[in-house]
Amino acid sequence: MWTCKNLWKKLAPLARSSSTLCRQNARGVVLNNERRLPLVPQAHMSSGTPGSGGDNNLYYLLVGATCVGGGFYAYRTIKGDKERYQERINEIASRPNKVVPEQPITEAPGENVRFITHTAAEPATVAPAEVPAPTPVEFPSHAPYLLIGGGTASFAAARSIRARDPGARVLIITDEPDLPYMRPPLSKELWFSDDPSVVDTLRFKQWNGKERSIYFQPPSFYVSPQDLEKVENGGVAVLTGKKVVHMDVRGNKVTLSDNTEISYDKCLIATGGVPRNLQVIERAGEEVTKRTTLFRKVEDFKALDKVSRDTKSITIIGGGFLGSELACALGRRSADSDLEVIQMFPEKGNMGKVLPEYLSNWTTAKMAIANLACYKDGKVEIKLKDGRVVKTDHVVAAVGLEPSVELAKSAGLEVDSDFGGFRVNAELQARSNIWVAGDAACFYDIRLGRRRVEHHDHAVVSGRLAGENMTGANKPYWHQSMFWSDLGPDVGYEAIGIVDSSLPTVGVFAKATAKDTPKAATEKSGTGIRSESETEGTASSPVASSTPEPPPVPEQKDNYGKGVIFYLRDKVVVGIILWNVFNRMPVARKIIKDGEEHADLNEVAKLFNIHED
Repeated sequence: MWTCKNLWKKLAPLARSSSTLCRQNARGVVLNNERRLPLVPQAHMSSGTPGSGGDNNLYYLLVGATCVGGGFYAYRTIKGDKERYQERINEIASRPNKVVPEQPITEAPGENVRFITHTAAEPATVAPAEVPAPTPVEFPSHAPYLLIGGGTASFAAARSIRARDPGARVLIITDEPDLPYMRPPLSKELWFSDDPSVVDTLRFKQWNGKERSIYFQPPSFYVSPQDLEKVENGGVAVLTGKKVVHMDVRGNKVTLSDNTEISYDKCLIATGGVPRNLQVIERAGEEVTKRTTLFRKVEDFKALDKVSRDTKSITIIGGGFLGSELACALGRRSADSDLEVIQMFPEKGNMGKVLPEYLSNWTTAKMAIANLACYKDGKVEIKLKDGRVVKTDHVVAAVGLEPSVELAKSAGLEVDSDFGGFRVNAELQARSNIWVAGDAACFYDIRLGRRRVEHHDHAVVSGRLAGENMTGANKPYWHQSMFWSDLGPDVGYEAIGIVDSSLPTVGVFAKATAKDTPKAATEKSGTGIRSESETEGTASSPVASSTPEPPPVPEQKDNYGKGVIFYLRDKVVVGIILWNVFNRMPVARKIIKDGEEHADLNEVAKLFNIHED
């Protein structure tokens, strides 16, 4: 609009002067010839007889020439203005920036406000500072293999994809700021480290004394997301701090929280889960909420480590794997400080949903000896159903995991109503080009039926299988994953299959020796993460041993040093716990895979060599 207005201002005087000139020329012709031009009706000026409209044609010719000249003049003027403007901008940009002397900065106490103080003798000169425009982070617009989630399952899938397709380009998207890492050390080994900087380094010594990091690979292992489409031989890129909020299954693309869209050929959903909270804590208000930890990520470990050093008492709610491990870890720290640790759970004993009642009671008593069941006044009050009141400084809610299935609605994926998680088939497929692995997958186990498992080794196994199937393997889920838990360096167990205390169980125990501890087992195998050492044993058929039976071990009341617990369903073994028995998981896996009835499980227990010294 501004350009049209200026153009008219330039052309209007020219048009008016041209009209005046034409009229003056006409009058001059009349006076010189001493006769008056015949009046021609306005409507017929353009169609008069030859000779009668010559002056009119001249008039139109002059007006047209004036308009063309005016337009050309305006075009040259505007173009020149632009060139002079750009030259001025370039000249300003090429000037050296003026250095403004640094002024003392005063911070208001308790406020995030900064005041710049200038002295009277030296008035401040505010120069227009050039603020560089933020460089936008470039994302690959397309990823042949897109993995949603940055946990163990995604990393296992990426490694499997690259093993079968060496030139594959894999993009991992995670809402965490960290590269893929293993979660078990967050509740186990990191707490037993004597290094005061362990919170920063996230390196720890395993029970066998070897040091390692919680991260699967260093940053140099990955390629940057910006270069993923350019690298010659492909690679694995991790896009951190980004959350996928929408999936377009038909269009094969996802939308991030910043509205960035990335298309894919094949996609893996490995979103894991989020810690559950108790409704009584959620309703208690902000003061209680900010004194409550839901333990899951690296930042949760760092926060709880700080709390354990700054407070006098911590209450852990939950008697499962995570709650028991944190209770033991914090209980060890309490031996060197005034920290008091309280663990409470609704079951009759510790690990009551997994262990048989007698073993659960034994574990509870062992942990109580470690001075864990204590009470002290604090800032948070927890009222129990029996009327007792527990006061504590801080609360850790370890009451289970809720699978992250927010993408199910936009993607049109089915969520299992019984177990939760994305419902997939035996090949871990939810759609023809979408797979699910890890905690978020409710899969069909061809041996034990539909299941959902929340353990590290399952994330490894299911992620590896999903990666193979994404490259065309079409394998069903049959490899039973194991899980383990350590209640310190002296008591640990490994389990496989369905271990549910509501099932009938048969336990066979023997006297433990010094080598029957998690620490001794990892020292012997040379590894610390037992999902990596589980295949070291050799599976054999579950038949009676041909070696002479050792003399009976004198029974010791309530002494479960080491042993094997079988979980039965319809007289068939569907789950096994190896209590302080290590590196025998392939044997347990074969027993479950065979799916046979056994008349005497004491004979089957001999396959685990529990009576060897």
